[in-house]
Order: sequence, then structure tokens, then C-alpha cells
Amino acid sequence: MSGTLLPIVRSTGSPPRAFAAAVDLLRGQLPSGWSVEVEFDRQVRPRSEATITITPPGVDRPIRFVAAYYERLTPRDAAAVTEGFRTRLGGQPGVHGLVVAPWVSRRTRDVLRSSGVGVVDLTGTVDLAVDDPTLVLRIDGADRNPIRRSAPSPNLRGAKAWALMKTLIEVSPPYGIRELAAAVGVDPGYTSRIVKALEDERLVERVRRGPIVQTDWEGLLAQLTTTYHVFDANETSRWVTGDVVRNLPARLARTGLEQPWALTGSLAAGRIAPVAAPGIAVVYTDDPDEVVEALGLLPAESGANVVLARPYDRAALARRWVFDGVWFVSPAQTAADCLTGSGRMPAEGEALVEWMRSHEDRWRANDFAASPDPLSP
Repeated sequence: MSGTLLPIVRSTGSPPRAFAAAVDLLRGQLPSGWSVEVEFDRQVRPRSEATITITPPGVDRPIRFVAAYYERLTPRDAAAVTEGFRTRLGGQPGVHGLVVAPWVSRRTRDVLRSSGVGVVDLTGTVDLAVDDPTLVLRIDGADRNPIRRSAPSPNLRGAKAWALMKTLIEVSPPYGIRELAAAVGVDPGYTSRIVKALEDERLVERVRRGPIVQTDWEGLLAQLTTTYHVFDANETSRWVTGDVVRNLPARLARTGLEQPWALTGSLAAGRIAPVAAPGIAVVYTDDPDEVVEALGLLPAESGANVVLARPYDRAALARRWVFDGVWFVSPAQTAADCLTGSGRMPAEGEALVEWMRSHEDRWRANDFAASPDPLSP
């Protein structure tokens, strides 16, 4: 071996120690009789590359990994690293790329795995999958980076970041930073920083100093639901209706409520991708008292079948749609709420996401003002 795969960030730690720790981790996870050895490339300083060889018992041909150490690796970096491995290895049989790092995020591991590059990080993560001879080893280490960064990325938590991610999911690009910021009602500078952080996660693609041209809506949805929970983020109250839950949408449509409202959760997901009869109704409203009075709801400490939610942010009701006088939040909002809900809601969310994959043209808007009807053919 000669030369480095990619000059990402110079290590301030000790690559040889990291490789030794990775080898110890692999030895501890492989069955008895398997051997794991490391050999350094002395032409590369500071020994940031090595060959790690795994030999199963009774097999003549070992599994070889060209391993590269990176102190920090974002999903965007990972895309370049995989290309570097592809060029470097040139399809050599029995030789595979491997990243060794202090910590690798789940999103970065997904990018590396999609190109056949393995991962071992020092929090205990192992992600290897090779054929001939077969080796599949997947162990999760730490979900969060235990090492404090000197220059942290913008925080993706909070209502503003949430509203930006939701809008990026729901509205197909292209559009500029200022357009996005105006649509959500946030500062363009803050919007630019959030988009840059999402670019680093390979969730958004933007032309340099130009518009956003592509978004990974499913990846954005996964990111959004790591910091959001429907019953925690929104201000909620629990109630009981004497009627069956499935009759509640029609009753709401007849009330003539003055404040904006919309159904989410099981009732909204079931309208698009039904799984089972709804057991609970979740209603977004800016005026819970108005809904309580209109429907004759009774307070419930237990056994509630209606949840009223004051929206976490006004973006929750953006792109709501109506069917037979009943308002529903957007499919993306419904999916986020179901996936982070309770009971059957996560399964209903998964079914809705599956529908969204196959019908993207029916729920993603072409501009910020549009509210697509997902039931329109």
C-alpha cells in the first residue's frame, strides 16, 4: 500500500492504538479458532492505514481489509471515502475496505455499508459483511459521539430545525435558502447553517452557493423523529368521547370550528394506508377548549380515546388537506406522529411510509403554497 485514501482530518489520537483496539474487538466477537492480525503500511505516516486479516478455521483464503483510520467522519466524507476505496482496491478479490474511527454515526455507517465498506469504531460498533468466505458481523456501539467536538454542528433539535426538516421532506426542490427560510418563517442565516449540517449528513444536496436540488425525504424523516415525539413535543390533553372513535371525524366536520384543526395519528394514517380500526383519535387544534365543548368530551386520567394536541409549531398544520369536510395533517406529519406514538401507531406509521415510497408524486408539494391531496389519482 502507498499513499492515503483521503486526507479528511489528521488524527490527534493514535492510529496504531486504534487499530490494535479494533483487532481486540474483532477477536472478542469472532468464534474460537478465527484469527485476526494487523500489519501496518510503513510508507504511510502516522501509520493511518493498515491491513487487517481475518482467517476462519479450515479456510485457505483469508479475508483481507485495507483499513484506514479517521478521527471524524461525516456521511459526506464517507461518500468520498468509499470512492477512494473503490479506486484503490480496484475490485481485488478477497480485499475489502474498512474504516476504523473513535465513533461513527449510524447515518455514516449506512453510507459506508451501501458501498460495501466495513466499520469498526472504538465505542464497540462492528459492521462487516463480506462473501467468499462469508462473514457478517453487526454490533451497535454508542448512539451518540462520546467525544466533544471542537467545532460542533448546528443543533438539529428545537421547533425551528424541526419545521425546516419537515418542509424539506414535504416540498420537492429546487429552491433557494431564502425561499425556504421565508416559507418557514426563520432567519436565512440559521436556515443556511441547518442546511449545511444536513448536507454533511447527506440528507440534502445543494449547488455551491446555489439552490437545494435534492433531498432524501426518508432520511430526513428518520432524523426528524430522533428529536421529536408526538406526545412530548406537542402540548397534549386526554379525553373520552362516548361515541366510537371512527365516528369522530364526521362529527368534527359538522361542528364548524373557528380555529384551524386537523386529524393525525391512526385516523389520518388509516385514511391513506389502513392497518386496523383506530383505537384513539389525535386532533391538532389551537383551541382545545373549543373542540372539547363542540364534541362534549370528558376529561380522562386513564382510558382516554381522544388526545387534543396544541401544535409544537405552526408548521405542523402546513399542507393539511381535506376530505369530506375532515381536515388531516400532511402524510409526512402523520408519519412522524405515528412513528413516535404509542400502541399500534408505529406500525401504522411504517405502513404509511411504505405507501409514501410508492406514491411520492401524490403527497410531495411542488411549491411551498401547495397542499396536495394524497387521495387524488
